[in-house]
Amino acid sequence: MLDCLPKYIEPVGLADVGRSFRGEVPVSKLSRLLPCLSSADGDLKVQMDFRLDERCIRTLKGTIEGSLSLVCQRCLKALRFPLELGFCLGIVTNVTDIDRLPEGYDPLLVSGEPLLTFDVVEDEVMLAVPAFPLHEGGQACVMAYENRPLAVKDNPFSILEKLKT
Repeated sequence: MLDCLPKYIEPVGLADVGRSFRGEVPVSKLSRLLPCLSSADGDLKVQMDFRLDERCIRTLKGTIEGSLSLVCQRCLKALRFPLELGFCLGIVTNVTDIDRLPEGYDPLLVSGEPLLTFDVVEDEVMLAVPAFPLHEGGQACVMAYENRPLAVKDNPFSILEKLKT
């Protein structure tokens, strides 16, 4: 296992020879994820294992660990989101092979061109991040604005109500 992540990976070739990598990905390098973050500080620890499984399916199995600083959608303050995820991708070279993947494999469609390692990691992280991150149970959420009912104003036609009687 190599202790550094390559900039580019060629999943088909790496699975055929059974390579493994581990390293760190700076959160600041995950450009598609940056708009969801309150801070881009920190690193994610990544491990990637390219293998042929017992059915001769090329696979990419790995783990990503770390934490992200998201924006709570209730109070708009920073929210620490711990990240401990595992993934299992079946490497396919055409769309028709996607249906042939057994249960438990998500497809990684490759065209033969090398992929950016950070893009593969970023895809998995984006799938794990909630669409609307919130502090659990409303704890630590102090909203600056509170909805209040409108004050009831006197109806200018209330005088007409007396004429009915």
